[in-house]
Amino acid sequence: MKSKSFKEIKEQYPNDDDYLVLVDCEGRELDTGEYEVVGAKHVQAYKTAKEMYDAYKDLSKRLPNVYFLPPQYKSSFKMEQRYSMRIGKHQIR
Repeated sequence: MKSKSFKEIKEQYPNDDDYLVLVDCEGRELDTGEYEVVGAKHVQAYKTAKEMYDAYKDLSKRLPNVYFLPPQYKSSFKMEQRYSMRIGKHQIR
């Protein structure tokens, strides 16, 4: 399945109050050191933060590259990169 861009995701989920879970995301590292998620193959919308977070916790245990997206991040999604000794971590900024 082809990845959907953020423009396509916003067109598909236009409600400003939707919480989204993005699955199988594609991203790129920016010159600033931030990581930008540029698209996702699967998107699920939720009406509450609790529903979104519960789905995120479940999906992230089973699938690669799962992120949750609060309503204020609909045009772009950039994260600060944080690294531990074992694996790379991303933090929403």
